[in-house]
Amino acid sequence: MYEDNNPRLENEVLEEIIMKVNFLSYINSDQNNTETDFENINFNVLTTDDNKIYLPAFTDLEELAKWGIPSNMDTITLNFDNYVEIILENENIEGLVINPFGDLYILSKEWLRELKDMKKDRLKVNEVRIEANSKILISEPKHLPTMMIETIKNCCDNLGNIKKAWLLEMITEKDKSWLLILDFEGDKNYIFSKISQAARNYLGNMYLDMLPYEDDFARNSVQNHKAFYTKNK
Repeated sequence: MYEDNNPRLENEVLEEIIMKVNFLSYINSDQNNTETDFENINFNVLTTDDNKIYLPAFTDLEELAKWGIPSNMDTITLNFDNYVEIILENENIEGLVINPFGDLYILSKEWLRELKDMKKDRLKVNEVRIEANSKILISEPKHLPTMMIETIKNCCDNLGNIKKAWLLEMITEKDKSWLLILDFEGDKNYIFSKISQAARNYLGNMYLDMLPYEDDFARNSVQNHKAFYTKNK
């Protein structure tokens, strides 16, 4: 019925699966279970004709309904990270099948492991390091990425410890990128990671480099430039 064919999905589909989508599935209902305590949840699985076991995931209620509505079942919402955690820790599960009764995608355990590493790489904090004697041009963006700016503003509000933020355009000998400079209090890696996650969908072909305002290069770069974000007092 299902084949572990490790399909080559388009980049857009992979992006949706690993970064954005929440999936639905059935679990055996138990009032003592919680959605985050995976060890105590009895998941419903699908078995192929050759007795391979897959964990099913559904993109919406319409797809879920194709499985029927079993008695004594509850629905649960999980994301990619949740499924990877469950599948990689269970030697009996071969992989993940998305929308098994529609246009299905099958992701083997090996493929899930690769996608997990891919996601980790995408979320790495990109803190720019300026090499000595580098030729760098810093300028005000000619065309402001308004959607990205609004998203970063919202993220700054949610974090609560960003004082100011500047967005500039940086051209080096190698490439062109956005340079985001942040004046903040708190853990730099955590803040940069959150900003990176918030902005990733709006970068297009550009990179987003980040520097703390306390850096000498950053301070010099924002002179005569207006911050696009200032924390409300």
